[in-house]
Amino acid sequence: MKRRSFLYLSGIVSAYAFSDPLSRMLLASNNKNFNSKMKKDPNNVIDIHRSLSYNIISNKGDVMSDGFRVPGSPDGMSAFLVDSNHTVLVRNHELGRASGRLMGPFKDPKKDAIALGEKHYDRKAFGGTTNVLINNATNKVVKEYLSLSGTMTNCAGGVSPWNTWLTCEENISKKQKNKVSHGYVFEVDPKKDFLQNPVPLKKMGRFQHEAVAFDKYGNAYLTEDRSDGLLYKFIPKNKNSLVDGNLYALKIIEKDSRNWKKNDILINQKFEIEWVKLEDVDPESDTLREEGIEKGATIFARGEGITHDGESMFFTCTSGGYLKKGQIWKLTPGAKENSILELWFEVGKKDNLNMPDNLTVAPWGDLIICEDNPDIDRLWGITPSGTTYLIAENNYSSAELAGVCFGSKNYILYLNIQQNGQTIAINGDWNSVRT
Repeated sequence: MKRRSFLYLSGIVSAYAFSDPLSRMLLASNNKNFNSKMKKDPNNVIDIHRSLSYNIISNKGDVMSDGFRVPGSPDGMSAFLVDSNHTVLVRNHELGRASGRLMGPFKDPKKDAIALGEKHYDRKAFGGTTNVLINNATNKVVKEYLSLSGTMTNCAGGVSPWNTWLTCEENISKKQKNKVSHGYVFEVDPKKDFLQNPVPLKKMGRFQHEAVAFDKYGNAYLTEDRSDGLLYKFIPKNKNSLVDGNLYALKIIEKDSRNWKKNDILINQKFEIEWVKLEDVDPESDTLREEGIEKGATIFARGEGITHDGESMFFTCTSGGYLKKGQIWKLTPGAKENSILELWFEVGKKDNLNMPDNLTVAPWGDLIICEDNPDIDRLWGITPSGTTYLIAENNYSSAELAGVCFGSKNYILYLNIQQNGQTIAINGDWNSVRT
């Protein structure tokens, strides 16, 4: 199909939202002088719209309030209003064993991990989360501290219905005797201004996690960053608790959604969903998706960002589609089993949108999208009418843009420039950006 449709989170956008205007804008973005509305950054950090300004609020290696240093590789993130005067950013750090020793919070990783005792999950892992407390009146950082320690490859995550942060480990290896296992989801309470006990939520599955979001019924949906990953659904047993529950994998008639060989699934094609119950949710090896596939679950191409508008879930498949440059799926849960899945967008030759990853909803209703590709990473917005606008573009490094979120008391956009180890705040006249 030639038409390019996309989502608007309060309803349906025209099927031509990603037609020629977007194509021209995306093609032009490779030209450094392409858009007079953008301004070059004299500091060589990031180019942003002329109606906006940014400031760096955190740098890797800086000393935090607790005496530890800001870890590197900031990734998934969300903003929480903890009282009328303060916002807390809870920020993931995607650090493995080696990178965690080099860019983690500790000067002496082995010694410092042991000193934390049970507040450090795995003495040989140094990922986790940090919290950044911001004064809403001045937009200044008040406090910065380690909030979860000893986890590994904390990639993305999501916000629970009771306003806690769920940080997801994008790491799984075979369980070994006397070694701590990874591949879990952990919960961080943004209202606690101290290092929290790491408790793996094992019923949510052990796999190569990416992100999580909840529907209006309180069920969690989890993406898996694998070329043959699944889309999972976790139904909690008890309200406001993720300790116990049942895990399922999505199944439609088409068992492969990737469209790598041909357009087996067309844009705007809708499917009724079944949910395959998974039994071995804490497997010894990386076999959870294999169990699902054996039971007929549908394969997705690198499920990454996921968000919701209160009615539907929207998730990206970063390498989906014939060009392997991305898909966007819409999942509308029903009260019981009558849920619907729809392929809303798939990158075609004329689109040039390149591997969408993180996505969120702006306070004014627009969709905000991060790209993650080997060429150039950009931040885009889409209005209710389907008009696209460029917010930011990284012309200075190969660093991924991640963790896009907004403060709930203002229109400040927070963003991580991952490999740079920077967290920035972007503010300004958003109405001018959208026109």
